[in-house]
Amino acid sequence: MATGRTISASFLTEKDKTIIDLCNIISQNIYNHILSEDQKKEFKKEYGKISFTRDSGLGLGGGKLQRDAVCTRGRQGKAPFSNRNLRWHPLIVAEHKPSYAKKIERIEIEGEDDTQVLVFVIKDKKNKSEIKYPSDKVHEMNGRFVALPEHWLPHIDQLKHWSDILWTQNSCVIPALEACNWVDSVETYAVLGLALAVVLYGADFEILYSKIKQILQNQIIDRSIILPSQIFPTKKDDIINCPVCKLNISQNLERFRTFERGSTWQPAWRSSKKEEGDDSSIQIMHVNPLLDNEIKHNASNVRYGHRWCNVAMTDHSLDETLNFMEFIVKAHNRCN
Repeated sequence: MATGRTISASFLTEKDKTIIDLCNIISQNIYNHILSEDQKKEFKKEYGKISFTRDSGLGLGGGKLQRDAVCTRGRQGKAPFSNRNLRWHPLIVAEHKPSYAKKIERIEIEGEDDTQVLVFVIKDKKNKSEIKYPSDKVHEMNGRFVALPEHWLPHIDQLKHWSDILWTQNSCVIPALEACNWVDSVETYAVLGLALAVVLYGADFEILYSKIKQILQNQIIDRSIILPSQIFPTKKDDIINCPVCKLNISQNLERFRTFERGSTWQPAWRSSKKEEGDDSSIQIMHVNPLLDNEIKHNASNVRYGHRWCNVAMTDHSLDETLNFMEFIVKAHNRCN
């Protein structure tokens, strides 16, 4: 299966660099509003570090904020999915064409044996001549394009025999489900960063909110876009509280556990990720589930919350989750 980094992970367009730099400016301002030097270092290392790459970098690359707000999830398998990529990446795949993307013309496969490369063919802006983008150049597409099942169908008999090497060197698309516009990524970065700064590091909400709002207003990426957008949250509690339990995201949920969590053996030579499985660990949440045909990764829908709450939602909306919880409580006669 594809196990390596996204193809062309270290290659950014000038616009990509400017967008990531805007996130870096937000991160630096959050850093400046943290008083403790030790906490500053922790924020930088765990959350605020920026990697000028498409996949947030390797090892000690970008922090959690960049991975959650700016990048798609890590993906592996016998498919052309990027193993993390920018959420505004121009080439998406979907079952049906979303309204915000243009269909490609076709897919070609060039080369032989271990040099085979996916080539995506589109029409130019005047819809006259064709432009071909091999897998390592799709990030240069001008606009957003979608490859549909009909485009892959002619190549199924060939693709099903591809090796892990071939899938890795052609990992160049992102699922429509996880796609968004650059504005959505930047505003999401700001919202999640605010939550961490205020809750974990004691930053003053009003002062930092005002500063981040000013940074967004002064963006130079596209002067025709007015930021912050109308969906950018304005209330402190909407930003710092878990959407499900409404508790502050720093509050521990251990009081709801009857017995201590059991320990399991892990090899001493492997790094432990047990804390990521704790009920209270902070995870990215989507209040309403992601959809192929509509951009849902944005400042109104993305929040940090507790792992327990996140797992309880699975792929359901908050309303669906609460309705189900209400049914369960009533079924067990736990209502007052």
